[in-house]
Amino acid sequence: MKLINNLASVRFFFILSALMLGAFLLGGVIPQGEAAENYKEMFGRIGGAWVINLRLNNVFSSRWFLLILAGGFLNMLACTVKQWKVLKLRPGVFLSHLGVMLMFVGGAVHGVFAVKGVLAMEAGQVYGEFSGYDGAPAPLPFQVQLKDFKVHYWDQEKHIVHALKKCDEPGHSGEDLLESVEVVPGKDAHFASAAADLAIVKFYPNFSIGNSGPMTVDESRQNPALEIKVVGAKAAKPSYLFANHQDFHGAQDNSGIRYVYEYNPGRIKQFESRLAFIEDGAEKFEKLINVNSPAKYKGYRLYQSGYDPKNPNFSSIQVSKDPSVAFIYAGFAVLMTGLTMAFWKEMK
Repeated sequence: MKLINNLASVRFFFILSALMLGAFLLGGVIPQGEAAENYKEMFGRIGGAWVINLRLNNVFSSRWFLLILAGGFLNMLACTVKQWKVLKLRPGVFLSHLGVMLMFVGGAVHGVFAVKGVLAMEAGQVYGEFSGYDGAPAPLPFQVQLKDFKVHYWDQEKHIVHALKKCDEPGHSGEDLLESVEVVPGKDAHFASAAADLAIVKFYPNFSIGNSGPMTVDESRQNPALEIKVVGAKAAKPSYLFANHQDFHGAQDNSGIRYVYEYNPGRIKQFESRLAFIEDGAEKFEKLINVNSPAKYKGYRLYQSGYDPKNPNFSSIQVSKDPSVAFIYAGFAVLMTGLTMAFWKEMK
């Protein structure tokens, strides 16, 4: 009985509340789940080591936080046992106690069993594990293959060519903008001003020079370029306009008008991955995931979390498994039911 009295004491409750509040503040202020190197950059070598050693980088899965949750559960359980005769007559209060205890259990289940990490893949790759936020590999009970990755846009990319002419007025330097025209690769571009019409021969998403001449490395827009020719001109070689080097490159016609290229990428609407789930070498099913539509399989959730604009075949997928969700939701539901019953009875 003495043990129950100590566990149910108000003093023990306030001590646990203060410790829990401190834990929540630490977990909110200190970024959680970062690599060890990041904490050294944020807090210095010694401070970063303390963060790692005290598990402040993963507060809600640390042993000391789980002990606080266990204390909170025991405190509420002891209060329930001690006041059982009263609680029998007040079911709303009893349910409130039960709801809080379920949430403590949920927090403990989360700290012990929840897993979270990132699955970084390129199209065609198959993985049976993902990288946890602590950098350690975490196995999956199945394999995942990235079959396809696509980025959808609100509007498509635009290619704009500006015609510039050197300013001849005394006391002025630089160039005047004559006209700007949106062009389409493979078609001629017409200028209404004194600028000559251009044949837009080809678009290079990531321009480079190979053994056979100009080429595109991949479909990433790292170095977008246009191959152009002045319509009607008999030039032996085409000219190239580079969006990333407008001040240093630009084709020029015989009238002294210079052409520069501006590349406008489309506004991203959504990016999505088509995943195949494989077990024992056989494909079980496919699922198209995006930011608001994850895949669920064997307790795991796979969310679309990112992509690499430099690699159109790369997809970053967040993986999580949290069996505590049922306890947390049940705890909230029971708690709200108990509070409603308690206040309803008091209002009568």
